[in-house]
Amino acid sequence: MDRAIKERKLIALMLNDMGMSDIEETEMVRLNEEVRGLSEEELDRTLASRLDLPYPVDEEALENALRHVEEPERISEDGPGGFTGAPDMSHEARPEERER
Repeated sequence: MDRAIKERKLIALMLNDMGMSDIEETEMVRLNEEVRGLSEEELDRTLASRLDLPYPVDEEALENALRHVEEPERISEDGPGGFTGAPDMSHEARPEERER
């Protein structure tokens, strides 16, 4: 299974635990960095624990469990308005945002 999918699903589980359906971009960036910083083993171990699966986790069992984890639209690559972490430049750039 693709690591990016595992990362998004873990973030979705974390947001669900916090009861957050909408999250500020700064917090989303922090969560993304935190999850990306996990080693492959830590990521799998954390997902297994969160999904009540034994570790080491069977890849097929993990995939099946992750299919049932719904992602908020903002963290889904496929949905409109997917989160990119890029600054919102739909406004006139502030002085500190302008290139010098």
